[in-house]
Amino acid sequence: MARNTEFSLRVLLSVDAVGYGAGDDQRHRAIQTGLLAVLDRAAAQAGLDRSEWAKQQAGDGELAILPADQSDREPVIVDDFVRELSAALARHNEDLKDEARLRLRLAIHFGAAAPGANGYVGKGVVVVSRLVECTQIKNALRVMRTANLAVIISAQVFNDVVVPRYTALPRTAFREVPVRHKEFAESAYLLLPGYDMSAVEFPPMEGDEDPGATETQAGSGSPEPGPSSGGRQATVSTTVNGNVAMPHGVIGMVWNER
Repeated sequence: MARNTEFSLRVLLSVDAVGYGAGDDQRHRAIQTGLLAVLDRAAAQAGLDRSEWAKQQAGDGELAILPADQSDREPVIVDDFVRELSAALARHNEDLKDEARLRLRLAIHFGAAAPGANGYVGKGVVVVSRLVECTQIKNALRVMRTANLAVIISAQVFNDVVVPRYTALPRTAFREVPVRHKEFAESAYLLLPGYDMSAVEFPPMEGDEDPGATETQAGSGSPEPGPSSGGRQATVSTTVNGNVAMPHGVIGMVWNER
């Protein structure tokens, strides 16, 4: 079999809309229209030509491979494009009810991509696709309900662009998170534009991610307690503010078998 030599290293973007599957046909139309509108606006405002991007669209999302003459502009993508996308989403959602807001997850990576028989192939495509679907970025938007955009960048992009200060974003704007999704297991860096990442408290990881791992922030919170010598543990937390009337209420305790 002849070897395919259509190989290149490019900036790769993967974007996905939150809540698409739960909507009806009209909601789907609104999300698709809004998604393309905010991406087009953000790219134009950042000085990027989206018409030159190779795109693999999926209704509620898009995989984009930037051309060679835009793939050397990683700092513009991480800084300007992200800032403009956040602004475009804020404008788009300004007059919408909360349940109609467009909320996006965006992953950024620099890696290998090539056209295939049914889309794009390459390790870089796999990485950016795993990042946009990982539990950590989904949890960020679950926890911060007012955020319109969550961004996750690969360790390579973080080390190539953010650490050497090629962007206006300081390292502290990002939060390192362990990503374990399917066969992918690496650290990545999470950003919620306009939010302090050190104040975001993540729930324990779930799904394809390590169910036994709990992420904690230094100086706040505590890891999930381990099993006691008896093989089980109980956790009780009670907060009462003001008077509580429970004429038919029952308060109990559940032991967690380990």
